[in-house]
Parts: sequence; structure tokens; C-alpha cells
Amino acid sequence: MASDLIHAAFGKESANLYDLLGVSNDASPAQIRKGYYKAALRWHPDKNQGCKDATQRFQALGEVHHILSDPDLRAEYDATGCYPSQEGLETDWRTYFTQLFKPVTKERISEFEKQYVGSSEERKDVLRAYIEGSGDIGYIVDNVMLANEGDAARFEDMVVAAIASGEVDRLPGLARSGKGSAQAKKRQRKAAKEASEAKRTAAPERGISELASAIRSRQERSQGFLAQLEERYSSGTKRPRTAKKRPAAA
Repeated sequence: MASDLIHAAFGKESANLYDLLGVSNDASPAQIRKGYYKAALRWHPDKNQGCKDATQRFQALGEVHHILSDPDLRAEYDATGCYPSQEGLETDWRTYFTQLFKPVTKERISEFEKQYVGSSEERKDVLRAYIEGSGDIGYIVDNVMLANEGDAARFEDMVVAAIASGEVDRLPGLARSGKGSAQAKKRQRKAAKEASEAKRTAAPERGISELASAIRSRQERSQGFLAQLEERYSSGTKRPRTAKKRPAAA
């Protein structure tokens, strides 16, 4: 059941589904989708191989998005404070992800990049990752959408400017991971190797998710993203859902 999966993955945090996507209760469908993109990227198993909770949380986020993106299920959740019941509903992960993400073209990827890269939203994400990662530039690169090692210097400039304006404090990880550091040189070598390997093994474009294609195009780290999701999480079994009281926050 969705309620069991979400609560098992997030515990007390699951008291508010909107919080799990980082959006407000009156968020628009576009904001919910964007919040899901970010949360799914954060907990994608391939980016969190050392985290035993990543796969479970990634799956649970799919259920959260399913509830909040369906007008009827969302209305039921908002009105009752319970996870909606979906008895008899057969959840097919292949169909779900196919419907969730539109077919990708180079033009759509380019449009998505133009809207996000260099935007105030990206800047907020950079500064948030800077704080979360205690100043580590590598952490920022790994946790900001569409980023690759080529963005490290640009991100560092954003951070330095924010420090100068008093918006954020100078954190210890910045000196250890910034321009000219051993960590920066190591990341650059790794990125060059990955780019070279990806170029040699690149497969023809397939109809995969907008987010997955953007990650593959810019980071070249998640080849066959949707294929991996389908292989890991596809289910042709029925998953009866019963209404369950949302756990109270502590």
C-alpha cells in the first residue's frame, strides 16, 4: 500500500506529503512536478549507492507524486488527511513513468536548460547545496539539477559572491574543494573519463523521461535511466490500497 511504503521510507516526515516534495499545500501541478523532479534526483539509487534508504525513498516519492498529481486523489488527501484508497487499482510502473514524462527531443532539453541554468532558482539550489554540503563544491555539482564538473567554477563564483554580500557564511569545505584544490583536479579527471566513455558507448536516443535525458545529456552518468527504473521497479501485480490515517507529526 502507498501509505505503508511512504511511512516506511520517510517515517515522521511523511506527516505531510507536500513537505516531501518541498512544495506548499497550494502548489500548482507544475510546482508539484518540479518538486518531484528534485526529490527524485536527490534520492535516485544510482546517486546514493551507499545509502540503504535511497531505493525505498525513491519508490515512495513516486507514490507521493501519483497522489498529489491526480486531482481526485489530491482532493481526498487534502480533505481527509488520509492517504487515498485505490482498491483494485493496478499500478504498472512502466505505464506510470511513460505517462509521467513526455517524449524527449533535443529542442525540449535545450528549452529546459535555458529556463533553469543561470536562473534564480538554480542559484537558490546552489546555495542550499553549499550549506547542506558544508561548502563542498563537489557536493554542489552532484546535487544541483543538470550540473556537471564544467559548472563547478560558475557555482563557486556564485558562492563567493553570496559570501561577500553576507548572504551565506564561508564554510570549511570551500577551501578544500574550490578552484585549484586537489579535490577539484580529481573531479575534473573523473568527469573527463566519464565523458570519454559515454561518448564511445552512447546509444541512440530513446523515449525516456525529460529529467533522465537532461541528466544523461549534461552529466552523462545515468545511461538508460528509464530502462533501469522499469527493470528495478516494474510491477504487473495489483497493489490494493486502503485509506490509512496519516501519521501525526511528533
